[in-house]
Amino acid sequence: MDIETLVTKLPYWNVLTEDEKNILIRGTTYRTYQKNEFIHGFSDACLGMIYVQKGSVRVYMISEEGREVTLFHITEGDSCILSASCVISEISLEVQLAAEEDTDLVAVHAGCFQQLMDCNIRVRCFAYELSTKRFSTVVWVMQQILFAHFDERMARLLISIYEKTGETKIKMTQEAMAKEVNSAREVVARMLKTFAGEGWIEINRGVITLKDIDALQKLMK
Repeated sequence: MDIETLVTKLPYWNVLTEDEKNILIRGTTYRTYQKNEFIHGFSDACLGMIYVQKGSVRVYMISEEGREVTLFHITEGDSCILSASCVISEISLEVQLAAEEDTDLVAVHAGCFQQLMDCNIRVRCFAYELSTKRFSTVVWVMQQILFAHFDERMARLLISIYEKTGETKIKMTQEAMAKEVNSAREVVARMLKTFAGEGWIEINRGVITLKDIDALQKLMK
């Protein structure tokens, strides 16, 4: 894959000088990951700033007990700054990254990104604005876990998938749903049965069909 073509898609490419563009090209690699492949852990060598060219990446945390908490997703055209914790010292959140599907991404090495931040204020602003956006999302997720009723969180997930795909039939395992709403599979199964009992959804093997979208939306406060 032609790195020189890929880096032109980075959000800050047009604000770089010619020397800075050359630094970026030399300090960038193209990587591919298969579905469910682990990408990055906080204890690993710093990955740097990543940009998803194709596919989707799940960003999550793992507790000492092994419980996963999904923070957000990075899809095509998105960047992640939390993978560059060694560059921005204020980032102390321990996150894991995994490919949700076959994924292609561009990784700007930590040293290269640090150099660009040091010599270009607009790159530094991009980095801090992105980190602020991501941390706002993390805070929202924590608020949902701590304060939102589980039926609301479950309804929000179903509606978000519907809005993303435009399909009323959702093909997603209960295990995958549990990771998204940060709960146990058994809890998800019980809530889905409750929704089905109300006539809001229909559960078939491997497929959940939304029957009453308005009722689900009313649960979302």
